[in-house]
Amino acid sequence: MALSSFISCLTPVSALTPQALPAWQGPGRVDVLRLDQLHPLISGNKAFKLSGWLERFESGGYQRLLSFGGPWSNHLHALSGLAQSLGLPVTAIVRGYEHLPLTPTLEDCRDRGMQLVFASKKDYARRDDPDWQQALAEEYQALVIPEGGQGRAGEKGLAALAPLTEDYDEVWLAAGTGTTARGLAMHLRPGQTLVAVNAVADQGALRRRWQLLDWPCQWRLLDDYHGGGFGRCGPGLLQLIEHCDGEGLPLDPVYTAKLLAALHGEQQAGRLTHARRLLIHTGGLQGRRGVPGLTHP
Repeated sequence: MALSSFISCLTPVSALTPQALPAWQGPGRVDVLRLDQLHPLISGNKAFKLSGWLERFESGGYQRLLSFGGPWSNHLHALSGLAQSLGLPVTAIVRGYEHLPLTPTLEDCRDRGMQLVFASKKDYARRDDPDWQQALAEEYQALVIPEGGQGRAGEKGLAALAPLTEDYDEVWLAAGTGTTARGLAMHLRPGQTLVAVNAVADQGALRRRWQLLDWPCQWRLLDDYHGGGFGRCGPGLLQLIEHCDGEGLPLDPVYTAKLLAALHGEQQAGRLTHARRLLIHTGGLQGRRGVPGLTHP
């Protein structure tokens, strides 16, 4: 199936209009780009990261797609939706054990035809090992996509978002692997600032990697809003999600909730200027099912 078929099944990016952040009373203007509304199965930033990998798949003569993820992986969830939409075979190396009950995320992946291969925590730790990736590629005759869709191919598709950022001084988004942030930053102007909220307690690893890169725009990385670690959702974050639900802005607990927490935290600390800000809602709402009390909106 052609790449054009994948793109055509998405809501056109040009049809996505940033919305004013509900009840914002801080300095400057804050809008939200709702990428969660892009597609029912392949929503958020995942659609853009996967488009670059799909181009590589089409040109490489592969038989199937293969990638990695945890039991609540937004990446695997989107990848299974893409594979189902295009009729492509897909395999997931999942951190976990086959005898345990499947999460709703993995149930969705299985029901869409994704082959689930479970790996222990020790084995899964090798997911970035080039030798293991090569062995998997040969065994499954597959294009191996790194966890989260990271890599140059994953960054490539973010160019499509650049036109929607032109009216803003700052572009804010949450970061995991940092692929979306890096890909988008390559298309921002020197006068713009990318503000990334680190969703991972990585002891400065992402910052150190970024300091080695040549950025066309200014950037800031906020490391203090991860809430204790990746996927952690404490009472304060849960309260923020419930408040935003009431305002008509559903958040996912892993990324966008931390993004909003960072915005309000920086406001309370007096570190916000009267700038025009665009917040990127990167989707992942299916992951709400992993937090007691939250449902998929």
